[in-house]
Amino acid sequence: MLVRKFGGTSMGSTESISTVVKIVQSHRGEQVVAVSAMSGVTDSLLAATKAALAGRRTLVKKVIAEMLARHIETAGKNIQNEKVLAETNQYFEKVLCDLSNFLKAIQELGELSIRSKNTIMAVGERLSAKMLAGILTSAGSPAEQLDLEKAIPQKFKKADHDFYIATEKIFAQKVRKILAKKKIPIATGYFGWVPGGMLDAVGRGYSDYCAALIAAGVAAKSLEIWTDVSGILTADPRKIPQAKIIDDISSEAAAELAHFGAKVIHPQSIHPAIRARVPVWIKNTFRPGDRGTAILPEIKNPPQIMTSVTCKKGVTIVNIASFRMLLQYGFLAKIFNVFAKYEIPIDVVSTSEVSVSVTIEDESKLPEIIKELTPVSKISVHPKKAIICLVGMGIYKRRGVAGEVFATLGAADISIDQISQGASEINITFVVDEKDADKAVAILHKKFFENA
Repeated sequence: MLVRKFGGTSMGSTESISTVVKIVQSHRGEQVVAVSAMSGVTDSLLAATKAALAGRRTLVKKVIAEMLARHIETAGKNIQNEKVLAETNQYFEKVLCDLSNFLKAIQELGELSIRSKNTIMAVGERLSAKMLAGILTSAGSPAEQLDLEKAIPQKFKKADHDFYIATEKIFAQKVRKILAKKKIPIATGYFGWVPGGMLDAVGRGYSDYCAALIAAGVAAKSLEIWTDVSGILTADPRKIPQAKIIDDISSEAAAELAHFGAKVIHPQSIHPAIRARVPVWIKNTFRPGDRGTAILPEIKNPPQIMTSVTCKKGVTIVNIASFRMLLQYGFLAKIFNVFAKYEIPIDVVSTSEVSVSVTIEDESKLPEIIKELTPVSKISVHPKKAIICLVGMGIYKRRGVAGEVFATLGAADISIDQISQGASEINITFVVDEKDADKAVAILHKKFFENA
C-alpha cells in the first residue's frame, strides 16, 4: 500500500490540483491520500480567529466569504459531474457557516480554548479533502473524504508514545473501511484532538505527521510527501545555484539538516514512518517525473563523505565562564536548568574545564538568564552569529575531514567562534560571524560537492 501526502502548494490552484489527480490516478494499487489545506487557508483561519477575538466581525465575514468563493471556484473548474459538484459545494457552505457561528460564539466569550482552536484549524483540511475526493470521483476514480477531526478519543492526557501508537491503529482501521469499498481514502491532514493542541504539540508539519501515522499504521510500502521541490538538496539553491538533489539520506542526517536550517521537511513530522521503517520520499508535484529524495532509516554504505551543508542565521553566543566549574559535579546542570526555566532552547554547546559556550536564537529572556547566572559566573554575549552545519554519513569513516573544513575556512579568512561535533559523528557544526555565513557555505559546498 502507498500513502501520499499533498501539501498546500500542491492543493493551491486549479492547475496544481489537476496534476495531483494525475499523480493519484497513475498508481493502480491501493493507496491513501492525505492533504493539507489549500495554500494560505490556515493563515486565513488564524487571521479570522484573531479578528473574532478582537471583535472585528466584518473582517471575519470577509475572510470566510473569500474562503468559500475560492473553494467553490476551484471545485467548479475541476468537478464535471453536476451531482458531485452540488454535494461538494453544499459541504463547503455548511462547514463555513458552522465556522462563522463558532467564531461568533468565540467573539462573545472573548476567549479561545485549545479545543476551540483545534476545531477552527481543522476546517482547511476538511474542505480540501472533500474537494479532492469530489474531483477524483468525478474523474472516474471513486474516492471518499476521511475526516479525522474527531477520530481520536479525548481520553488521553498527553501526546506521548502511547497516544500516537493508539492513533496509528485508529487511522488504519478507518482507512481500511474505505478501501474495502474500493474507494481511495482522502484523509484530512489535520487530525483533531491532540492533548496540548495540534499546533503546540505537533507544529505546522501536522499534515506530514498525520500521513506518517497512517503509513505506520497500515505498514505502507512507502510514504510520499509531495511538495514544490524535487527533494532535499546539498545546500539552499537560493544561495548556491550549483546545489544538487540528494538521492538518498538517512533519517538521522535529515534531522540534523532540518534543525540547522533546511526547510523541505522536518523529520519529527515523519518520525512515525521512520520508526516503522517505512521509506519516505520527497517528491515534486510540479515535476512528477523527478526521482526525488528517499529518507531511509539507515544508509550502510554512503556514496559520498558529505551529504549537505546548511546554515542558520540570527544566532547569539552566550559564554559562561567560572572557576567553580573545575572538578564540580552538577554545575552544567545548574546552567542548563536556568535556560530551561525560561524556556530558551539551546542549539550548539561546547565546553572546557572552566567555561561553557551555548548558542540561542531567542534572546527575549536573556537579561533574566544573565541576572541569574552572574553571581556564579562571568557572562559575555556575542550576537549576529550563524551556525554552519556539515552533515555526512561518511564523516566518521574518513580521517582529517575537520582539518579540511577548517583549512578551507582559514584560507578564506573566516574565523570560527565555536566548534561542536555530534556524538553520532555525522556532523561538524561551527559558529561564525553572520556576515561570513553565506561565504562559508559557498566555499564548503565547492570544496565537498562541486569538486567531488
